[in-house]
Amino acid sequence: MSTTTQRVALISGGGTGIGRAVSLRLARDGFAVVVGYSRSAVGAEETVRQIEAAGGKAWACKVDVTVEDEVVAFFAAAKAHYGRVDVVINNAGIGHMKPFADIPMSHYDFTFNVNARGTFMMCREAARHIEDNGRIINLSTGATVANTAGMALYVASKMAVEGFTKVLARELAPRGITVNAVSPGMTDTPMLEGGDAEALRKYGAASAAMRRLGQPEDIADGIAALVSSDGRWITGQVIHVDGGTIIV
Repeated sequence: MSTTTQRVALISGGGTGIGRAVSLRLARDGFAVVVGYSRSAVGAEETVRQIEAAGGKAWACKVDVTVEDEVVAFFAAAKAHYGRVDVVINNAGIGHMKPFADIPMSHYDFTFNVNARGTFMMCREAARHIEDNGRIINLSTGATVANTAGMALYVASKMAVEGFTKVLARELAPRGITVNAVSPGMTDTPMLEGGDAEALRKYGAASAAMRRLGQPEDIADGIAALVSSDGRWITGQVIHVDGGTIIV
């Protein structure tokens, strides 16, 4: 077993978009990073390459968050590789948009398997393995507050994520572990390509008070603040990192 005195961060969906930006930012902040991926092996290796080129430490590890054995093995492999787990970023997720009446149950099962079940299992393993004073961040969405027609499955699956976040925060607080959800606004990631990407970009920019589309680095910087020592007194919260898209 290789061990490190560095803090170690596990990031699911680390091969592209927000996951890659978080991986790069946390590596820059001094973390050893485990870049989790399911289908994007090439993307994950590129994330690792960029981190190592900048002098950081990273390792790519395959994990399908919908498969219990793979999630268990992911944490075991990370601990075997680095000796510890200090931060877990549950970024893997999928979008879904379809009118309620047209949603087949196969879409329901797939969306909840990835977004809700996957996050649940990642959180459960994090609770079992994370060091005291660690950090868990779950990715949610501002659509749980201000949604539009067609977002039933996506919103409901992410509301489950927010529920897991709040209960786990209460359970792990005595160990100094914080658990929060970060809700990005519309962010320029490959997920937009699942719909009319240009229309979504325009909508996202128009919806934000700051009048621009979010970039993955915007979300990564917010997450970095929460996992730092400065975030030690923030737990059980759903924090909107969205340029003022949701102001309540």
